[in-house]
Parts: sequence; C-alpha cells; structure tokens
Amino acid sequence: MNSEKNVFLNVKVQPGSRKQELKKIGERAYKLHVVSPPTEGKANKEAIAVLAANFNLPPSRVKILKGHRSRQKTVVLQY
Repeated sequence: MNSEKNVFLNVKVQPGSRKQELKKIGERAYKLHVVSPPTEGKANKEAIAVLAANFNLPPSRVKILKGHRSRQKTVVLQY
C-alpha cells in the first residue's frame, strides 16, 4: 500500500535578496526570499533546500513542477 502524500504549493521566489525568508501569504501559498542569483539554477536549488528544511523533508522529496525559469513556481512536497 502506498502511503505517500503529495502537497502542492504555490511559491513566489524572490532571488538576490539580502536574507532568506519564507512567508505564508495564503493557504498553500508562500513567498520565498533567497540570497542566490537566478542564474544556472542557483535560486531554484536554494529554494528547494529552504522549503525542505522548513517542512522537515529531505531535499529529494521537494520538486519544482512548474516555473523553473519563472519567479512563480508550483512545488510538490512528497511525504
């Protein structure tokens, strides 16, 4: 039996910020400030790491489904 549960989030990522910060702005909607620049996937990697740490998951269980090259992303957390 598969007990895996997926939670989908809408995340607006603000790259190049002075500090990391995750704010809940609605039900399953977040705004995430990351320090990394939006080049070579650095901001996406940092976003995954921050979300994984905040939701107590390993980074391999956090995936960006949509918006790899956009600030507005759809992310799935795999529990």
